[in-house]
Amino acid sequence: MPRTAEIGATRDSYVYRLRLPAQLKEQWDEHCAKQDKSSSVVMRALMRYIIQDDMPPEVRRWIAEETDRVTDTGPKERLRVSFTPSEHAALLKLAEAEACSPQRWVVNCVRASLTNKPQFTMETAKALWESSAQLRAIGRNLNQITKRLHETGELSVRVERIEQLSAIIDGHREKVADLLNASLTRWVIADEKD
Repeated sequence: MPRTAEIGATRDSYVYRLRLPAQLKEQWDEHCAKQDKSSSVVMRALMRYIIQDDMPPEVRRWIAEETDRVTDTGPKERLRVSFTPSEHAALLKLAEAEACSPQRWVVNCVRASLTNKPQFTMETAKALWESSAQLRAIGRNLNQITKRLHETGELSVRVERIEQLSAIIDGHREKVADLLNASLTRWVIADEKD
């Protein structure tokens, strides 16, 4: 039975080839497996989502930043760095806490210093995306309340419910602010006097 273009491939379909870093491929495969979806199905859904141009501003900004970056395609330069035993132990401990390799932790530290921008681990990025998704859901609820108010002229929602939504939003804002602050400050070396 032939498939329709909305579902997947047809005779006039195209194959996109995409080169991914090994770590991103592993993360992508893991994500698709958790969703119990094939990577091609999720990729087509993402393409449709982007084409609709109905995404939250923070997602649009993130995509723009990711696609506007010029990739440094030259060979990587090796730099040998030596640490004292206590520095090395602290580095290993922090890298483990961030769920990344010691090399990745050092690179993030250097990039944060060079760019003065936060460097997110995958755990932090996931938390930010989850928070953003929850805020979008709350925003949809508030839009429904507003629509209902305009249609009926009556407010059938209790003040307590609106206060609950406001508290949830404030909680998420604080969570995101904490993550951003933590990402900026985690790369600072503690004073040896501490």
